[in-house]
Amino acid sequence: MAPHLTADAGIDLLTSFGLNVAIDSASDLVVNGVPVELKVCARTPSPSDVMRMLDRARQRGVRNESTNRRLLIVMPSVPTSIRTLAEATPDLAVAGVNDSILIWGRKTQFLGLVDDIEDVGRPRGRPSWGRHALMRVLLFSDEPRTQVELAAQIGTSQAAVSKALKDWMGTVEKANGRWRAVEPERLWDRFLDTYPGPGGITESWYSLDPIIKQAEDAQATSPDVLLSGDAAADTIAPWRVPRKALVYAKKGLPLARAKFAEAARDEASLEVVIPADPTIWATAAAWSAHPRTVDPVLAAWDVRRTGGPDAGEAIDRLARRVLQRALR
Repeated sequence: MAPHLTADAGIDLLTSFGLNVAIDSASDLVVNGVPVELKVCARTPSPSDVMRMLDRARQRGVRNESTNRRLLIVMPSVPTSIRTLAEATPDLAVAGVNDSILIWGRKTQFLGLVDDIEDVGRPRGRPSWGRHALMRVLLFSDEPRTQVELAAQIGTSQAAVSKALKDWMGTVEKANGRWRAVEPERLWDRFLDTYPGPGGITESWYSLDPIIKQAEDAQATSPDVLLSGDAAADTIAPWRVPRKALVYAKKGLPLARAKFAEAARDEASLEVVIPADPTIWATAAAWSAHPRTVDPVLAAWDVRRTGGPDAGEAIDRLARRVLQRALR
């Protein structure tokens, strides 16, 4: 099966056409000096869908006092109807990954370098980031929390927390108005097996320096960068020899100045994730008052994604570090 469409696939296509892309957030780019709102469609939209997205983007542009802002829609393929629309609309850009087509500045360009991406046929629901953040804070909480406290820790509504907790009865319990995990091992496994990933955009870099130094050098470039994967595991529960550096950032990092070189994904020694998941910094702060790393549950998920023969043992050590708090 072909992979699902991601923002990374669209950005790779832009750079393949020679455009300079700077990442301000998971949905905000600067392309050849032009501010761009990025929208990824898992299926090819209709022209009316495109116009609705463009109208909303224009309204946001007015609020941001941006007169030259464009909407870039990344989709599996571009039908003739949308190509015609984009060629007639100055503030609309379209990238089709399957057919390697880019309509930018009302001009159509083709490139034949990108593998097929699956069109899922119908839109998938919004990723369940809030529920997965709730799993994480329940796992590493020192003591039971009220629904209000849990909602504040992950930045969501009390109603959303209440619904999730009701769905998990048996795995969590309520006592004196406060909630805790009663089967934290089960909740841990559920998170690792069902987390949809952080989404957003990933930048790939290469350096000859040791992996931990690479992660720390990347963190030093911006105050809000969080270590994850092997670097976080090495901080929280050291065990294995790090394989790849991984950090989360709120925007692209100036790593060329730190003597990193841009790299292909399979050759990268460092990944910078600009996530769409809005809960990552909140759960890091819930884990530590002065966080340098993501929370340990997310770090474990990233270690498993990195892989390697000793990944399982490294994840087990993180689990013991977390679950000893949940079981107090």
